[in-house]
Parts: sequence; C-alpha cells; structure tokens
Amino acid sequence: MEQEQKQQNDKPNPESAKDDKSKSSKRIKYVLLSILGVAVVVTATVFIVLQIIGDGEVVLIDRPVPAERPAMPTGVQGNVVTMDNLDEVREAIARPPEDAQYNVIMSVDWTFERWDRPSRDAYVENSTRNTRTVFFDVFLTGTEELIYSSPYIPVGGNIENFALDTEVQAGRYTATVVYRLVDDDFEEITYLPVMIRLNILS
Repeated sequence: MEQEQKQQNDKPNPESAKDDKSKSSKRIKYVLLSILGVAVVVTATVFIVLQIIGDGEVVLIDRPVPAERPAMPTGVQGNVVTMDNLDEVREAIARPPEDAQYNVIMSVDWTFERWDRPSRDAYVENSTRNTRTVFFDVFLTGTEELIYSSPYIPVGGNIENFALDTEVQAGRYTATVVYRLVDDDFEEITYLPVMIRLNILS
C-alpha cells in the first residue's frame, strides 16, 4: 500500500505541470511586454527629438535694395595677374578655395500666371552641402533686363512662391539666374550663372 502511494506521488501531476507552464508563459509575456514598452518609449522619444530638430525653420534674410541695379556679369571673374602677384595667383590656383564650388538645387522651368503673381513651380534652395549664404538675380536673355532679385538665402534655406519684380509680358522666355555667394559681412565673393525657362501665362 505504501509502495502504491509512493508510485502515485512519483507520477507527474498534470495540474502542477499546467500551472508551471502557465506561470512560465505569463513570465515570458511580461518580459516581452516590458521590452515592447521600452521600445515604444524609445521610438516615441526619437520621433519627438526628430520633430523638434526638423521644425527649426531657416529664415531668409532681407537684402537692402542697392542704389545701382546689378548688371548681368560678363567675362571671366578672377585676379589680374601681374609680376607682383604671380606667386600668390599660382598658389591660389594650386589650392582652389572651398567657395569655388556651389551645389545648385533649383527648378529650371518657372511658370507665372502673371509676372506679379507667385510662381507655381519656381524653387531655389541653398543646399546644406554649401558653405556660404547666397542671393540671386534673374536677367532676361537678350535684353539683360533685371526682373527679380532675391533676399539672402542662408545655407539650408530655400525660396518659392515668389513673383517677379518687373513687368514681363505674356510669353516664353529664357533667362539667367546669377547666384552670388557672399561672406559673413554679405560682401560678394563669387558668382555662378544658370540658365532657366520662363513661362508667363498672361
């Protein structure tokens, strides 16, 4: 009789095994939920930080209207070489300044309902790969008439939804956007011309 009871005690109890399994399952669920909770909090934190960083808007800087309207640049910009500055020019050629390169991000087809209404697709951006504040002037091809001057655009800034400064009759035109890079005192360092197409609808 004692032996029978002992044998019964040695047999695995299905109820006890079920309880252990249930406890183990609950423990795993708890651990998984904890990990998931931490992941959600971390993700939310990262998202909030990205939102805060992303909301930093780059503001355009007003540019005073110059007394003399800028003219379309002609010829090659650079130093006049003399016997006195020959070594200096050679050194400058050997080490081109970082301002010698400018990454252009812009649309090249600009459409205006009228010259004095904001364009639906004109867009210019000063890429974060650049190092200098920039502004630009727009000249009509042929007449070289200045039809638009932008504000200063800091690195990372952009401009869109702008109208022209000067009346232009309805029609299709080519024009030149002349980018002018400036130093910290807003003195012009160099320029870069880019051709665009203008479409004035009325």
